[in-house]
Amino acid sequence: MNKEDYYWYWFNNIPGIGRITCHKMLDIFGSPEKLYHAEEREIIKFLNRIPQREGFSISKDKKQILSSYQRLGEKGISFIHPESKEYPERLRNIPDAPVGLYVKGKLPSERQKAVAIIGTRQCTRYGSEMARFFGRELARCGVSIISGLARGIDGMAHCGALEAEGYTMGVLGCGIDVVYPRENYRMFLQMEEKGGILSENNIGIKPSAGLFPERNRLIAGLADGVLVVEAMEKSGTFITVDQGLEQGKEILAIPGRITDSKSLGCNNLVRMGAHIVTGVEDVLEILQVENKSDCRRLEYSIEENFAKNALAPNEKMVYSCLRVDEAKYVDDIIRDAGIAPQEVCMALNHLVILNVIEETARNYYAVRI
Repeated sequence: MNKEDYYWYWFNNIPGIGRITCHKMLDIFGSPEKLYHAEEREIIKFLNRIPQREGFSISKDKKQILSSYQRLGEKGISFIHPESKEYPERLRNIPDAPVGLYVKGKLPSERQKAVAIIGTRQCTRYGSEMARFFGRELARCGVSIISGLARGIDGMAHCGALEAEGYTMGVLGCGIDVVYPRENYRMFLQMEEKGGILSENNIGIKPSAGLFPERNRLIAGLADGVLVVEAMEKSGTFITVDQGLEQGKEILAIPGRITDSKSLGCNNLVRMGAHIVTGVEDVLEILQVENKSDCRRLEYSIEENFAKNALAPNEKMVYSCLRVDEAKYVDDIIRDAGIAPQEVCMALNHLVILNVIEETARNYYAVRI
């Protein structure tokens, strides 16, 4: 732990003092080291409440600072600050830039284009598959995938990038070691190993509503463009969109049916001038990604299943009865396919094994893009 790390780590963990006050102090004192050694009469003007003053006073316990910092290393967590060579350049000049970051895994490459894929937590089957598809195919083309490791669109975008063995980073609205939601625990571990996880919050900080808008500005800040996959008319997704607009990022949206409430947000974005996205090639063109050799069209990836897997006639019949956007019950598949129930079940099982369809719930099936 060098001198700069010591003072910046202390500065980021003064209890009761928020980021706005931190920035004000930095503007006056120039560095955490000078603030650390400043006289009490110079500090008191920034700390209006007694708990803040008490927190500032006890925060200088050197033994506690070193012990806390050591725990990060034991958990495989790195702490970086504006004087660190690893500090992301994309975040350095955004409004309200972070004064400290906690990282597990790797940070995104500054040389690679990056896109934030965001949307509703309560996504439809269609939204889920689109997020996974774009996450996978963009990662396949060397684009970093940034999102919030939440359930719904976020998690599926990360999942797609991991399927392609590409880079993806999850930005948390809680402590760097807190898995939220718990259902993403396995993905959390995968991203530690193959991608990265980032937070402004030290270990043990529980999720809270106030932390997520702060998190969203980092999601936008790390990306060259913000792709909204599915969002309702009034959605927390638009906090990230607004942050992206303020930061000068490209805003992209996947359109949906006008009768679908969970696509109203995307449709409104398109109406207001966001880039309309109907395929991976649209994103690559907008972000000016040179590597397009691995770009696959959505139609091709679906039709590819027939040629690549040499489906039998019964399997083709069953496959043609299924949809991407909505899972179908097995009895309805039997009725629509017009072949014997046992043949339908055999075909469904084989298609699942081939990974061209999936059982989304017991006896419900849908096409896997």
